[in-house]
Amino acid sequence: MAIFRKRFLFLILITFQTVASSGQKGKDATLFSVEELQNDFKYLRKRYENELANVYLYVSKQNLDMAFDSLYQNLSPMTAMEFYSYITPLSSLIKDGHSNLFPPADLTEYYNKNSTFFPFTIYWTNNKMFVLKNLSADTTILPGAEIISINGKEVQEIMDFLLRRQVRDGMNENYANWILNSYFREYYSYHFGHPQRYELGLKTNSTSSEIKNVAALSKEQIKWNNQTRNTEIAGPEIDLQIDTVTSTVTFSFKSWDTKGLSKEIERLFTEIEKKPIKNLVLDVRDNQGGDFKPAILMLSYLLDKPFEYFTEVKSVSRATVSSQVLRSETGNMLGIHQPQKNVFKGKLYVLINGGSFSNTASFCSRIKFYKRGVLIGEETGGNATVFSGVFGLRGSVTLTNTKIVADNSNYRMTVTDINENTGRGVLPDVPVRNSISNLIDDIDVVMQATKNLIKN
Repeated sequence: MAIFRKRFLFLILITFQTVASSGQKGKDATLFSVEELQNDFKYLRKRYENELANVYLYVSKQNLDMAFDSLYQNLSPMTAMEFYSYITPLSSLIKDGHSNLFPPADLTEYYNKNSTFFPFTIYWTNNKMFVLKNLSADTTILPGAEIISINGKEVQEIMDFLLRRQVRDGMNENYANWILNSYFREYYSYHFGHPQRYELGLKTNSTSSEIKNVAALSKEQIKWNNQTRNTEIAGPEIDLQIDTVTSTVTFSFKSWDTKGLSKEIERLFTEIEKKPIKNLVLDVRDNQGGDFKPAILMLSYLLDKPFEYFTEVKSVSRATVSSQVLRSETGNMLGIHQPQKNVFKGKLYVLINGGSFSNTASFCSRIKFYKRGVLIGEETGGNATVFSGVFGLRGSVTLTNTKIVADNSNYRMTVTDINENTGRGVLPDVPVRNSISNLIDDIDVVMQATKNLIKN
């Protein structure tokens, strides 16, 4: 206990130091009193304790209480963004991927319209940061350049700070990494503000480095530079491709909430039934989840025997001094589901990565549980065994004074057996990861590996 207390207090010290040196200016000028921040913090703590069924899944109540108490007792007057940086380490302590904390909506809107941002898209891999896209005015910085520092801070220090404030499901950091690779400029601005210029330390080769000083740009200018410098076209929300040579259908979609997805799934398997299709590739990379019904429908076309999707769903009945009391819930995602008459019996390949989260991870977990297909790519960001969801409540709550937004996840969704939870995602059968050079050259090595498996 003493070790934990020292480590957490050290974390708080680092938080204070960074917040003090990177506070927002301008719009975020309101300094909230200790009493106002205490009221917001008590509201947030009560929500975690009384509604989040997974709050003690990865951290004991004793240790979490200690963390709550330490944060509460060390509050001092702060702006909303400073308070945001102060409380977000709770995300990596609780380890619930559905309990996001977001800055006040009015501040985010204001900064998006009126402030400047980091004009690069980055790729963080193997503890190194690379330029994926240069969207700045200085076009001499080439994609693939390694960034070793930003405004005098080592990138490892910056990423440690940001990762410590990201949600994740259990011990798996793939989703946290995926979030920062997708939204680095936003999360950097949340915690380090909106500097007018960026001094970049760049590694040019194994032995030398250089400093580049580039101007920050507005979101509008960054968007324009991206459109004029990059030729890639965003694909459709649902994409179906048929390769008659290898008798393969590839079906990709970015969300289970995509409008018309269930009808497209039915059409997919109707088309497959008409044609001599031997292979089906489901690409669920970057699919952060959504509605359970299309996922259950998809499984009903892939499994030839009755199956389960979730084994149990629970919510908080009441919080006690020592723990929570959970109650079992009912719903159409529970029970035994029946296969379709026209079940696809060919070979199945499922492409996954750190952005495969929430319901996508539970779908992949069931594919692995029933030994139905081959999973290719990276460990899913979502947990293989258990995660949280939002049912019966509004999707988020807003703290009264600072207006920080908290996801209102509450239910515990158990996919297989809670006692088998390792805190990890669904592991690929064939591990494959794109390198920075692959991404720059638009080479999809995960899809290439899948095609090689099909050919061989």
